[in-house]
Amino acid sequence: MGDFSWKAARRKYGVVVYNYTTGGVKGCLPLEIGECVHILEEYCTGSGADRKATWYRGYSFHNRKAKGIFPASFVHLKECNVENEGPYESVIPIEDAIIKEVTFVLREWNLIWKQLFVEDSRLFGTITTVMVDLMNFRCQLVANTLTNDQCWDLKEQIISRIDWGNGKLGLDLVPRRDGKQVDPDNCSFIELYRLHSQSMEASKGTSPRRQTIRDKARSSREKVASSMAHLVLSFKSLACNVGDESETYFSLYDSSTNKFISEKFLVRNTNKGMPVNMEKLHNYRGIFMDLNEADLERELYLVAQIFRSATSMLQSSEQQTPPKSKGRMLQESSSKKIPKFHYRRPWGAAVLYLKDVLALKREEELDFQMKVQSCVESESSFPHLHETLIKKQSMMIGKGFTIEKDKQTIGIAVSMKLLHGDLTSVKAEQPIMFSKGITMIQKIGFSDSINPGEVRNDLYLTLVNSEFDRGSKKAAKNVEVTVTVFDSNGDMIPECITGGCGEDAVTKYFSSIFYHNNNPKWNDTIRLSIPIDKFQCAHIRFEFCHCSTRDKTEKQLYGFSYLSLNPYDSATQADGTHALCIYKCDNASKIRNYMKLPSFQEDFNDPKIMSTLPNQLPYNRSSKEYLTVSTFLCSTKFTQQADLVRVFQSSSRQECIEKSLHNLINLRGQEVVRYLQDILDALFYMYGHTSSEGERFKHAAEVFHALVHIFNLLQDSKFEKFVCVLEAYLEENFSYPLAYRDLLSCLHEKTELAVSCADFDKEYTVEDVFQVLEQIFRFIEKSYRLFQGQYGVEPDNFKQLLGSVFRSYGRIMSSTEVALRRAQAKLLRELNKTFQPLLKLITRKELAGLIQEMCSKMPKELPPLLLEAKLQLCRDMVNSVLFTEQVSRDIVLPMCMSVIKKCLITKRVLPLASQTLGDILDQFREISVPDGDSQYVLKILFDLLMQTLLIMDEVQQEEAGGMMICCLMELLRKMEELHYTSLMNTYPKGRPLKDFLIRVLLVFRDLIKRDVFPASWTLMRMVTNHVILTAIQYVAQSLTEHFLTGSDFDNQLWSNYFDLAVSFVTQDSLQLERFSDAKRNKVKDRYQDMRVLIGLQIQTLWNGLGNQKRHFIPSLVGPFLEVTMVPETDVRKATIPIFFDMMLCEQNIKGNFTSVESEIIEKLDILITGNNGDTEYRTLFNQILLDKVQTEPVLREDGRRFVVSVTNLLEKLLDYRQVIEGDEHRDKRMHCTFNILNFYKDNINREEMYIRYINKLFILHHDANNFVEAGLTLQLYAQLLRWTPDQLSANLGYPSQKELERKEELTLKVIECFDKGKAWEYGIPLCKELAEVYEKKLFNYKKLSQILQREAAFFNNILEGPSLRQNPSYYRVAYYGMSFPPFVRNKEFVYRGDECLKLATIMSHLTTEFPSASILTSNTPPDDKVREGDQQCIQISSVKPVASERSEFQGHTVPMEISNFYSVNEVDVFQFDRPYHRGERNKDNEFKTLCLERKVLKTSYKLPGILRWYEVVQTEVLHLPPILVAVENMRTVNTELDYLTGRCKSNTDMFFQQLMMRLQGVINSVVNGGLPKYQEAFFCDEFASKHPDEVCHLIELKTLLVEQVDLMEQGLRKTESMCTEEMKPLQKNLVEMFSKLKQDITDSGSPRAGRLRGGSLGAVIRPGTPGSGSLNSSSSNRSSITSAEAMSQDGDNIYMDPPEDSGMPPPPPEKRRIGSRLANYGAHLGGQQAPPIPSRPASALVSGSALQQLTSRLQQSRGVTGSDPALNQSPTSQRALSSSMSSSNLGSGSRTPDAQNMRRFVSSPDTSNTDPSTPPPLPQRRTSNAAEIGTGILNTRPPPPPPRQTTHDLRFLSYNVPSPTSGNVTPVPEEKPAIPSRTRSIAVVNGSFDQGLTAVREQASGEDKIPPLPPRVPPRPSIPSLPEAGSPSQPPANENITSPPPVPKRTSMYRGVSSGSVEDTHM
Repeated sequence: MGDFSWKAARRKYGVVVYNYTTGGVKGCLPLEIGECVHILEEYCTGSGADRKATWYRGYSFHNRKAKGIFPASFVHLKECNVENEGPYESVIPIEDAIIKEVTFVLREWNLIWKQLFVEDSRLFGTITTVMVDLMNFRCQLVANTLTNDQCWDLKEQIISRIDWGNGKLGLDLVPRRDGKQVDPDNCSFIELYRLHSQSMEASKGTSPRRQTIRDKARSSREKVASSMAHLVLSFKSLACNVGDESETYFSLYDSSTNKFISEKFLVRNTNKGMPVNMEKLHNYRGIFMDLNEADLERELYLVAQIFRSATSMLQSSEQQTPPKSKGRMLQESSSKKIPKFHYRRPWGAAVLYLKDVLALKREEELDFQMKVQSCVESESSFPHLHETLIKKQSMMIGKGFTIEKDKQTIGIAVSMKLLHGDLTSVKAEQPIMFSKGITMIQKIGFSDSINPGEVRNDLYLTLVNSEFDRGSKKAAKNVEVTVTVFDSNGDMIPECITGGCGEDAVTKYFSSIFYHNNNPKWNDTIRLSIPIDKFQCAHIRFEFCHCSTRDKTEKQLYGFSYLSLNPYDSATQADGTHALCIYKCDNASKIRNYMKLPSFQEDFNDPKIMSTLPNQLPYNRSSKEYLTVSTFLCSTKFTQQADLVRVFQSSSRQECIEKSLHNLINLRGQEVVRYLQDILDALFYMYGHTSSEGERFKHAAEVFHALVHIFNLLQDSKFEKFVCVLEAYLEENFSYPLAYRDLLSCLHEKTELAVSCADFDKEYTVEDVFQVLEQIFRFIEKSYRLFQGQYGVEPDNFKQLLGSVFRSYGRIMSSTEVALRRAQAKLLRELNKTFQPLLKLITRKELAGLIQEMCSKMPKELPPLLLEAKLQLCRDMVNSVLFTEQVSRDIVLPMCMSVIKKCLITKRVLPLASQTLGDILDQFREISVPDGDSQYVLKILFDLLMQTLLIMDEVQQEEAGGMMICCLMELLRKMEELHYTSLMNTYPKGRPLKDFLIRVLLVFRDLIKRDVFPASWTLMRMVTNHVILTAIQYVAQSLTEHFLTGSDFDNQLWSNYFDLAVSFVTQDSLQLERFSDAKRNKVKDRYQDMRVLIGLQIQTLWNGLGNQKRHFIPSLVGPFLEVTMVPETDVRKATIPIFFDMMLCEQNIKGNFTSVESEIIEKLDILITGNNGDTEYRTLFNQILLDKVQTEPVLREDGRRFVVSVTNLLEKLLDYRQVIEGDEHRDKRMHCTFNILNFYKDNINREEMYIRYINKLFILHHDANNFVEAGLTLQLYAQLLRWTPDQLSANLGYPSQKELERKEELTLKVIECFDKGKAWEYGIPLCKELAEVYEKKLFNYKKLSQILQREAAFFNNILEGPSLRQNPSYYRVAYYGMSFPPFVRNKEFVYRGDECLKLATIMSHLTTEFPSASILTSNTPPDDKVREGDQQCIQISSVKPVASERSEFQGHTVPMEISNFYSVNEVDVFQFDRPYHRGERNKDNEFKTLCLERKVLKTSYKLPGILRWYEVVQTEVLHLPPILVAVENMRTVNTELDYLTGRCKSNTDMFFQQLMMRLQGVINSVVNGGLPKYQEAFFCDEFASKHPDEVCHLIELKTLLVEQVDLMEQGLRKTESMCTEEMKPLQKNLVEMFSKLKQDITDSGSPRAGRLRGGSLGAVIRPGTPGSGSLNSSSSNRSSITSAEAMSQDGDNIYMDPPEDSGMPPPPPEKRRIGSRLANYGAHLGGQQAPPIPSRPASALVSGSALQQLTSRLQQSRGVTGSDPALNQSPTSQRALSSSMSSSNLGSGSRTPDAQNMRRFVSSPDTSNTDPSTPPPLPQRRTSNAAEIGTGILNTRPPPPPPRQTTHDLRFLSYNVPSPTSGNVTPVPEEKPAIPSRTRSIAVVNGSFDQGLTAVREQASGEDKIPPLPPRVPPRPSIPSLPEAGSPSQPPANENITSPPPVPKRTSMYRGVSSGSVEDTHM
């Protein structure tokens, strides 16, 4: 039976290979492919061998908190290591560390890589390349197909890219040892610091480094070799018609020095152009070796010289003629017995500039064509032909070099590529190329890289030129030179001459022949490779033959010359040019016994030589004939320096040894190192064989001097490559056992001379000797070993000699001579290099004793140079084997500690001191040292280290701070409880212990705050924090034991501890939330969350303070607040209760906790705005402290109040922080600043914080050009000040000054803001206040004059207001959705816009501020789904201000210029209308059913205020029946006509055109029938029967109709008197239409028609709301007849286009309403666009010219007044509010008429005859009071209606509705509505302002009620349940997939009406 149970998993780690979804199964864990899972348990089926896991339980590493079960088949198991097995176990997969790191790096880089695409495209491309490389490298490693070496190199490439990428992306640096990540637990702090530094260096650069770790470890010789280059030349073809076999020589030529720098590469071709050796076909290659960097920078050319191997001496042109005519050698057809000779004749040359070739990339090969210049016609030009070609090419650079066609051939085809590295590595990298045979072409001279044991013996001989005497012959000779080499016996040395590389050496070399030339110039260089044993006595013989064209049998010998290679048995022939004598001889057999004859031409001018010669020479010679040759020796065996030869021959020539040694020192370094082994052998031979037993060689000092010179020479960077030669000699060739004696003696003598200052005038000083101590002692050690091996015993006097040397060292170190300081420092620095050879001869203890004795002789006070050198010696000793053995360490360690301590105390050489201490501690970790050594270092340096860290300056911190901190951390990590106890006991209890603990705490705090290590050194920071955490625990224990109770309590010590703890918790490196998930989990697994541990410790120690807590209140409030804001829940839960403890403590002491409360509030403001804290913190703060204070009776009331208040402040501050940056958040920032400002004013009364936010809000307003709001804001600050001389401190940018001065400055700023904002009414009281101060307090009449002038200017501006300013616009903005910020979420506001603000502008601003929000196209309040949803929706509509009555205006005739300001300012009540139809819409006559829903809004404060918007705190909804809508329309038109007619009297130019346009619109009202439709709707029995309760309003309607006819008649009479000739046609047209209109009304039999016969009846204008720009009621030519059809198109659409009017041209673009654009915008957002409004027919009675003139004058008028119908609203008062709507403004959100028509809404008498010079006194500005809100939105009743001459007035808020039976108008008293409860941000209130509206509501709720319409959005279809989870590898069978149901069409949403009242239905 199977085991069906959950058991612990055996294999713990796996990778998901299929996506797994839970399918609704509870407890399952969803997984995605690629996730790694930790398996905790497994569920198995079966038993025994069939037991198999089917389900696993565990978690994904992406989210460790979510645990669940998942199928086993979805997971691929991998091997892993389990650490700490159990509940807290961790798993580590077993795989290659580099592969695992690449995986982690790619995942981490991927997130940043996407951001780089936007931020840094250049770095994005580079990182992309590196990521692709890493992926490819990882694939190669995973494939496991590479060799070990290839795998290692690939890993190094991966590491270099990872380190570079991490550095560029600002990620963590990874410390590595040998390419592997180090484990910080197995690595000392010092090594970890150094590894981080190395990783930082590797991450620098603009691109990933290709250099591997092996490259970095190369020796100096390998570095030199790697800089070498080799040029590979491949010969392709010779496309030249040479005619004979040819020889082509390729060589490298330096045009700057005019020298060939390489040997020649010879290519032989047949007369057909094919290679002579067919094996080399397509494989004719040569490699020019050992080109150094200097060579590559030269002006190098590849020179090709072509020779033809001719069988005739004739020129090529002569060979076509008969033989007898020219004379020539035998032809091939002559006789076969006659020998045929081959003559080398010059044919041509070619050059190729190698600049492009040398710039080739590695392994790149390019083809080239070399154009050949022939010299057949002028052979004499051949030697310098290449130079001529080079000059021509240099002159034709960029123009293309060409040659005359008759001298140009196609040329030579070659290919070349450049290889880098030493030749051995190149051969290994190119095995195929070298296996096929390639010619090695050497440089002429030594290369930069000479391998040990390399032997070279080459002599380069150049045939320069010669001179021959013509003699009696007319024709010149055809001279051929034959070169041969003979030994001392006169035998010819075979095969030692090479004319070109690629061919075998020859015994005889034949030169080229120049036809008929007695002074041939060859410039032909050959190489002589003479055997070493024959070189010294060899000589070169030159034989000259005349190659006649007549003699066909043989060449005719003419003479000979010779050159000895080693004249006079001394040095080799010197390099240079030699002129050789030519001895005549016509028979080769006679050439003998010539070696005693002079060989040089100049020898015959030397009397000494001539005296030795016989009178008769065996050979004749001519002084005019000579041969010029040049030689260049390149040999490691033979020298041209005679001094070197004498050194080599010292055994036979001892009399000149001293002089030779002296000259050796003066030789060039190149000469010395070239024969290094031979020189060393000769010098040590002098030491070992030229003295008798027991005697010193008399020239030992000179030999020692020469050795020192050579050793120093090898340390020069130019010759460091020859060190390997020295090493080879020492190991293999040195064989002098007695040399140690002379070396030690000479060293001792030289040191003693330095002590007595007797060697300063010598050619070499003791400093030179100390520089090469290592080489000297290595030879001493080798000699000692040879002596021991040869004689079998140790030398008796060795230790005596060595002791004397070190004693002389001591004497020189004890000297205080300034001249010896450099030598002393040199000795200390170089002495460590002698440790290795000396330790092979003496013990470690003996050597340490010798060094210690030497150093003890040094003075106590050392100069910086010697102190540094001594410290360096100590460091070298620590890092040597002397420190690994206890007996020697006991000597070395105290000496090192003494020097380090001195450096720390004196603050000198701190970088080296810290490095030395670090090496000591590092060695302690590497070797097993006893605890006593650690205790010794700890006791001496621990406190001293901390003192040094506290007082180091910035420079010292930068140089040595990092390493010194690492030393301190390493000491702390090695310390255990016993060490801490011992360290604490070192200091007596009391002051000493306190000072020590303070130093510890201060050092730890500075380490945390200063960020000693870079941010990318995360591992280093974590290890440091972990060590500090452990140390803090021990320090806290000591605090509790010694400084907590009674008199032992120390406030300073505990303050330092808490300061350290706060700094530890809040440091950036421990904020794990900023790390990636993988990094955060890795840190927690190793170190846990160290913030939590310290937080718990803070809580524990605070609770243990007891009564001592009072010392830290309130000083620790701010630091603890900072701790609680760390985004870690456990830290917050542990530390937030401390505030309750502080409150309770202060409450018990003082009876209140005011100081704690004040400090918390002040610090919260600073911390929250500094980006600390979050919403979770606010919640925890509230919950924890509320729970605490409820349990404490003393704090229950005040504590709860405090917690709630602080929570409220937190919410406001968090809102403010979210919008503190960015211009797009400016309005949000203002709102949040306003909220905080009010909090400080109303809740806390903290004046300082209040003023701070006043200033912030002022700056925001001022920068946004909100000058009125800025002035009102700054006025709050000014009101806090008094006119007193008290001194105020500097604050908020204001200097220290008297209080009255600051108040004056603020008041002037406020006045300036009001002036810029055109709110002069607000500035006048301030001017009066300042005037009084200037007059009565300051007596400053100058300022008084200025302020009075400004006040007068303000009065004047007010009277000119219509031309200087326009009225502001107001908008209602509602924010719906839970994703909005809390301060606007589900709330509505009224925005005050400036005179230029359009609706489109505010919409654009809002969409910018909230990019994800959508603008609702309907003003219907949304349902709860929208309010509670996540989608952001904004609703915008224009509103009209409702002005309140001003008591100061009552009973006075106030000019319009004065009263107009208060009709749109200082308002807090606003309204807007929405049309709808009662019952079913009447398509024939919409006026029968057209109603209005009027919403009245009240804001929290009056506008303008310190914000441009305020929240709506109360809402009233009223409904107007059709009859009242008609009444309002008529009243609006009458008011406008009356206003325009009256204003025309006072200002004809401004108002005449507007009156004409208005009259035309009223009289010519033909849209939808005009008046007949109203008569049909209301003046009929049907209306009276259906709505008997509304019949009472017919009387008012009829009265308004009669009044309108009178007003039209008055207007026509007025226009007739002012009409110009151009306008008379229009005037006549209007009069005729008016007469016809009166007649039609009379004939219709309407009520009171008799009276109307003498007048006219105007049209009724539809009511509307100032909003989206419907301007038909303005001074336009549009009809004022209401388009009921247009009104009922879509009552919910806010943005409606005005009806098209074809009778008049459209208004200018700036005057058009913006509704059309907004409607399109709404449609774009998903709303429905209103259908177009039908146009009315055009009037045919207006002439075109009159119409054009009228339009033009209208535009001019508007331009003067600055009015903009789309920007302004009408000036309204409470009395005239009901008549302030035009017929075109019934659409929801519609706007008011333009500014010129705004006067028509004011119910004031005609003021044209009023004296404007005597206006009533200006009232003071009324401020809003929160108490007024509770008295109702409108709390005053209107005055009685004015007489007939004024506008008929009917307030919409106080309709007198009579009962249905009486028919009389009975006034009903008003009732003050109560403020509704703000359960929601926006309240829709169905109450009323007046009980008189009850009847209206009863009518609206009767039979003709608004029918409910279907919801706007259809219900969401239900989501079908997901199928059960099946097998992941197979889809479910027979799956029936159906299409989703169709989405229902969207319908409009209307309000529903209940039976009792009209209510808003929310979706």
